[in-house]
This record gives sequence, C-alpha cells and structure tokens, in this order.
Amino acid sequence: MADLNSLLLEIQLRPLSQYYRLTKFPVRIGRALDNDIILSDPTISPHHLEIDQTEQGKLCFRNLSKENGSRLNGKALTAASLAITQPINLRLGNRRMRLLTTAMQVTQTSVNHCRGWSKVFCYPLCALGLVGVTGLAFFYESYLQSIFRKELVYYLSSVMPYLLGLIALALLIAGISRLANQRWEFFPALGLAALCMLVPHLLGELGHALNYLVTANWPLESLLLLSNFLLIPLLFYTYIRTVHHAEPWSALGIALLFSAPLLVYQAIDLTDQWTVKHEFTGQADFNRNLSAWDLRLKPTLSIDEYFAETEKQLVSSSP
Repeated sequence: MADLNSLLLEIQLRPLSQYYRLTKFPVRIGRALDNDIILSDPTISPHHLEIDQTEQGKLCFRNLSKENGSRLNGKALTAASLAITQPINLRLGNRRMRLLTTAMQVTQTSVNHCRGWSKVFCYPLCALGLVGVTGLAFFYESYLQSIFRKELVYYLSSVMPYLLGLIALALLIAGISRLANQRWEFFPALGLAALCMLVPHLLGELGHALNYLVTANWPLESLLLLSNFLLIPLLFYTYIRTVHHAEPWSALGIALLFSAPLLVYQAIDLTDQWTVKHEFTGQADFNRNLSAWDLRLKPTLSIDEYFAETEKQLVSSSP
C-alpha cells in the first residue's frame, strides 16, 4: 500500500501549480463546498471525481460528472483502478492535474543566465540605462536632420513620441507577462522594448554608412531584412528564456507567435516593393504603392482610361 503521506495531487495552473497532500481516502473533488478539494473552475461539476485506495495499494477513480466528464491518462474515465508507479495524468473539464508521490524527481532548477546584453532583462539599472541610450540616439538623429539650429526644447519634443511609444510597448509586454506568470516584470519589458527600438535604428544607420562606402543599396537592404525577420524573434526568444524560464522549443514557438503580425506585415511590404520594382503594369504608380490588402469600392483608373476620361471632360467643358 502506498504511503498516505507521499501522495500529492498537482493542480496545473499558470504559471505555478498547486499541490494537495492526500492523507485520507476517499477524496472527492468538485466545485461544491462539501468536497475535500474544491476547484472553482466553471467546467468542473459540483461533484466531479472521487479517488479511493484499495487494500492492495491501488488507487480507484470514479467519475461523478455528467457534464464534462473526466479523463485518465488521455482516455475517457468511468471507473478504473491502477497502481501509482509513475505520474497519473487527469483532466477534469478544462482543468489538468497529476497524481504524484514525493519520491518522484522534479525537473532541474532554472538558473538566471544574465550575461552580456541580456542583463537588461535582469537588472533595472541596465534597462533604464538602455532607455537613456535609446533617447540619446533619437535625439542625435533629430539634431542631424535639422537644417537650421533649433532650441533644445525642439529636439526634446521630437524625441518624446519615441519615448512614449517605448513605454507603451513596455506596458503591453509587461501586461502579457502578467497574464502568463502572474507577476509584473516591468523593467525586463522596458529593456526589451528599448532593444526593439534601438537595434533596428542602429542597423539602419549602419546600413546607410555601408551604402555610402560601397556605393550600392544592398547593405541597407540586407540589414533591414536581418532586422525585420530575425532580430525581433531573437529578442523575444531571449526575453522568454531569461524571464519566464521556458524550454527552448516552447520559447521559440511563443517568440514566433508574438512576432507573427510584424513578420507578416514585413513580408507583405517586401512583396509590394518587389512588385513595384520589377513588374510593369497599366495602373498608375501611386496605386501600385498601396498595400497588398487593396480593398476599395472603386478601382483606380488605368492610364488609358484616365486619358480617355480627361479628353471627355475637356471636350464637354470647351465652349
């Protein structure tokens, strides 16, 4: 018979699970207040599952739910009994849980690896310093683009929209992190937002310098492709691995998921640019510069139709 003090029921939640030690049987689980373990999930029945133990040490499971039912190790459960030699997976409604023993091993501890530029995700001063560098970079760009000498307040006002956008992006990232791990991570999010704005800006400046050096456009175009399609997913991947301690493949999937809208937009814009550059069409050039999602009630006139309409108007307006 299994030791009662070694049996645990793990309720899997985001981001941290809850554990209940099973010290007596039978154990009844449900949403009603007279259960031994009460779950407030609306997909859980008032009395959903009963767990008992036989004299031989096996665990007996009995489904009590008529609504959403129970699943044991991936299979629909009515009644079953088995020995606990490995984790037993249960699903009640939409709630996942496991039966464990204290002798089972846990996964290795996630260690904070904050080295090099990833320190902005771990140390608030590094994140604030990066925000300052980002502000100075845009301040310097505004200064270089000014033909005439301006007052200091002019340059500060030109930087403010970038800083406000940076803070808004940081709040969005921090809010998503709050939903994922139930705690606020504002300074790591601030560092990520600053990197997302600063690094593409620096790559653009480097591309312009290389264009001038080699007298060609391919350096800037290559760096923009690198920035648009690789940089943002890489930054999100590092953030998720460092702050959320996600597994590599899970972090990669989440990074691609959050980067997908930007990647799709960049792909559409790149397709439009390629089409305008290489394809001849009878449509006016300004119409071809529109997005690929060209949804309008009336199409733009072709050049031939435009001249015909113009000639008609000239004839009708002549005395």
